[in-house]
Amino acid sequence: VKKFFHEAMILAKLDHPNITKITEFFPDGQNYVIIMEYVEGTELKKIIQQHVGPLPFELGYKIANQALDAFDYAHKNGILHRDIKPANIIIDKNSNCKIMDFGIAKMSSTASHDTAASMLSVHYVPPERFDRTREVDVRSDIYSLGLVLYEVFAGRRPFTATETSQIMFAHLNEIPDPPNKFSPALPRQISDAISKALEKDPDDRFQEFAEFKRAIQIEEDEFDDATAIMDSDEYLEKTIMLVGDAAKAPEEAVSEKKKSKKGLLAAVAALVVIIGAVAGYFILNKPVAPPPAEPVKVAQQPIVKPAPEPETVSPEPGGVKNSKGFYEITHPVDGAVMIAIPPGEFTMGSDQYSAEKPVQKIFLDKYYIDKYLVNNARFQKFVDATGYTTDAEKEGAGMVRIGRRWKKVEGANWKLPDGMTSIDGKEDFPVSQVSYNDALAYCQWAKKDLPTEAQWEKAARGPEGKTFPWGDSDPDDTRANFDNIIGAPTPVNAYEKGQSFYGAHDMAGNVYQWCKDWYGTGERAAKNPTGPETGKERVIKGGSFIEGMESLRSANRDRYEPNYSSFLFGFRCACEKIEQ
Repeated sequence: VKKFFHEAMILAKLDHPNITKITEFFPDGQNYVIIMEYVEGTELKKIIQQHVGPLPFELGYKIANQALDAFDYAHKNGILHRDIKPANIIIDKNSNCKIMDFGIAKMSSTASHDTAASMLSVHYVPPERFDRTREVDVRSDIYSLGLVLYEVFAGRRPFTATETSQIMFAHLNEIPDPPNKFSPALPRQISDAISKALEKDPDDRFQEFAEFKRAIQIEEDEFDDATAIMDSDEYLEKTIMLVGDAAKAPEEAVSEKKKSKKGLLAAVAALVVIIGAVAGYFILNKPVAPPPAEPVKVAQQPIVKPAPEPETVSPEPGGVKNSKGFYEITHPVDGAVMIAIPPGEFTMGSDQYSAEKPVQKIFLDKYYIDKYLVNNARFQKFVDATGYTTDAEKEGAGMVRIGRRWKKVEGANWKLPDGMTSIDGKEDFPVSQVSYNDALAYCQWAKKDLPTEAQWEKAARGPEGKTFPWGDSDPDDTRANFDNIIGAPTPVNAYEKGQSFYGAHDMAGNVYQWCKDWYGTGERAAKNPTGPETGKERVIKGGSFIEGMESLRSANRDRYEPNYSSFLFGFRCACEKIEQ
């Protein structure tokens, strides 16, 4: 509610043609309402995703100038946006841009780090966000807008990494190629201006948006030349090759462009018609080349033929069938709902990465696995019963991912997962900032165990070894908490559409989950594999709320030492039998 009031206060101060306006704000019983102007259009994020190569120059140049005007106006009114990204810019039916979502904006010329870097969209986070000793100010917003304009004019993001840690490292250390490397006809001053906005040191960037806008201004003849060249079919074909391997053949892209090339407004209108009816965000981890109009599945698993026989579901004494047709039973110690996973084969592993190979058929005996992640309420029950002290509490610090490393944050533990935010009122959120040792201690108290990697993966993928818990279709914001859509964990029962074949929740996204196995690679035992006998690191699975969709694949795996705890790490339990 406080954040909601805060956004209303900020919007009430702003009156600019390129910023969505607030018309009313009022309480409605126990609810609170912000009424904003209706903008008929499409998010810039979707337009970029649907377009092969750079946007039409006239459209891109208009977006750049209007966005710079809007943010200059906001800054002169003492407001930092702090979450600039294509998803927060909408292009209306007249090709005008509107800035949205001032939910974490700050009414000040500078801002503290009270919003953790993990709550932001990692592709658009300035380097200073990863260092609490550095100041966040208008130059941070300039960096983020520079990243947006890079995509608009170059047709791709400046950094090709897809894993969150690698993206953070790129922001901190990598100098991006100038945009005109991928779009040679882009006027030099626009390319140089974007590169200047992306300087690592804020002192080397533009110091205000007005300065940035002046730097991108070009003469009328340069505008005409760039428009004529960049919007031509021949140029489109060449830039597809420069940007990267396009999902469509160049001639197909050129052909489609010819069909829709009836002026700038018609092109934008076509994009609105194509994608305006799609509700919510289409969440994609941006590859080197912009994605095609048709979604592409990642890491498609080999289809095993013939398909496995349907699993026989035996009656479970005291259990009830869930919506997927499998029995659930409540565990007598911790009260967790557990799903009975029938005995049988499933397809484990993938050919996507060497650590996930080989793809093989694995047989598992019957077992039970928690339907939901262990939440804060259940972990509190365990601590109250045993007096247990977690590894992070013993060290007086927990781990938060910064760049390529985990950084210890003083005071971070399961009660303050990021070192700042309390779990008060979040009883049904997954417990996090727990190590393997902590997770195992809970399971032993509950007379259960951590799942083996094979048990976890079967519960996630089903007998046919689907790519994601829900099947082979790409994730979106109705199925999983990932890619910083929300920027924080969500309740363990929040994603009904993301259930696995057996009905388990949060097998992708939210928080990573510890498995029992020591980490190893290579062929597994064909029946009930348990991993290597010894090792230094334990397996974790499932991705997290800040990871891209690649990490949400059920075959994806990572590993950490048993005493390693993080605000991204949680767990669920498994067992071979339940004694009532």
